[in-house]
Amino acid sequence: MARARATVTILVASAVAAVAGGLLVARNGVTPDLPVTARLIPGARVASDAAALTEEAIRLYAAGHFAHACERFRTAAERDPDSAARREDAWRCFEGWGWQALAEGRAAEAMALFGQALREAPDAPELLRGLGVSAVHAGRPVEAIAPLEAVARATGDADVRMVLAHLYDRRDETPRAVHHLEAVIARDARHEGARRLLAKLERERRAESGFERETASGFVLKWPAGTTDDRRRVVRDLLAAARGRLERELAYRPAEPVTVVLYVDADFRAVTGAHTWASGVFDGKIRLPIGAPERDLRQLVLHEYAHAAIHELTRGRAPRWLHEGLAQAIEGVVLDPMLRVPSTLTLAGVEALVTDPDAVRARTGYDLSRWIVHDLLDRGGMGRARELLGRLGGGEALDPALARVYGLGLADLEAQWRRVLGG
Repeated sequence: MARARATVTILVASAVAAVAGGLLVARNGVTPDLPVTARLIPGARVASDAAALTEEAIRLYAAGHFAHACERFRTAAERDPDSAARREDAWRCFEGWGWQALAEGRAAEAMALFGQALREAPDAPELLRGLGVSAVHAGRPVEAIAPLEAVARATGDADVRMVLAHLYDRRDETPRAVHHLEAVIARDARHEGARRLLAKLERERRAESGFERETASGFVLKWPAGTTDDRRRVVRDLLAAARGRLERELAYRPAEPVTVVLYVDADFRAVTGAHTWASGVFDGKIRLPIGAPERDLRQLVLHEYAHAAIHELTRGRAPRWLHEGLAQAIEGVVLDPMLRVPSTLTLAGVEALVTDPDAVRARTGYDLSRWIVHDLLDRGGMGRARELLGRLGGGEALDPALARVYGLGLADLEAQWRRVLGG
C-alpha cells in the first residue's frame, strides 16, 4: 500500500486569495458604489452635454452596464476637461467594473480594467491594490508585486503586506517576507496570521542554516551542506523527469522556478509540522526528506510536483480530494480493489478524511480520492482532467465545471460513486 502524502494547502494562491478576499471590500455580487459625480451632480455647474452624459452613465452603472457607463463617464470628462470630479468618475467607474469582474472570476479582465483606470490616476492606492490582487488571482504573481509594494509604502495596509509576505515566501525571498510581517506586527502585535507565518519562517531559517542553494532547469534546490554529489544528481534527474511528465500530461509549465527543499528527517518534521504518516509536503515549496530511498523519492517527487502543477493550474482552487487523487494517479498508486464506503459519504466527507490527523482515516480519504479521480479519468482521460483544472483556475465553481467537462453535475456523480463504492 502506498504511503499517504501530506499536502499543506496554504498554497500561496489559496492563502493570498483568503487575504485578498478582504480587499474585495464586500463587493462580491454587489454593484460597486457609484462614482463621485453621481453624488455631486445636482449642484454642479458643467456643460450641458457633459451633464447629460453623466446622468446617463449613472443610470447605466446602477443597472450594471459597466462598459457603456464607463464610456460615457470618460466622454463626459473629455468634454469637461477642467472638472477633476468628472475625471475621477471615469477611473472610479473602471475601478468598480474591475472589482466586479474579479468577484465573478474574470481576473485577467479585471487586471486590464484596473490598468485602464490607472492611466487616469497612476498613484491611486485603491487601483494599485486592485491591479495587484487581480494579478494574484490571474496566476501572475510577478506582476502583483510592484503595485502591492506601492500600496504598502503609501498606506501600510496590513492585508496587502500579508499578501506580499506570502508571495515573497514562495519565491524564497525570506528577508522581504520578514520585513512585511514585522511591519504588520509593529502595528498590531496580536496579528495572528503575521505571527504564525513569521514563526514558520524562523523555523525554516534555523533548519536551513548552512544549506546550499542552486538553480537547475526551472528549479531552486536547497539542501544541507555535505549532501553527496550522487544524491544531488538523483534529485535533479527525478525533478527533470517529473517536469517532463507533467508537461506532457497536464501541459504544466511553471510560471516561476519551483523551490525544492530537502531536509534530514528530524528537520523535515520540525519545519513542516506534518503528520507522522506524511512523507512529503507542498506548501508553495516542495519539501522532502533527503534520506528517502531512491524508489520512494521518485514517487515523492512525482507526487509533490503534481501538487505544484494542480495548484498553479487551478490558481489554488482545487479541492483536496482532487489534489490528492490526481497526484496519486500521476504517481502511479494502485487502486484498492476491496474499497467500500458508507452509502451516505459525500465529497465533503472525503475532504474531511484527507485532512484527518488519524492515519487510518486519512488513508481512507486518500484511497477514496484516488478511486474518484480514477473514475473521472475513465470518463475522459487526462485531457478532460486538464480542462477541469483550467475551468477551476478560470474561476468556475466545482459543480458547473464538472457538469461542463463530464456532462454530470456534482450530485449525479456523487450518487453514482456511492452506488459503486457502497456495493
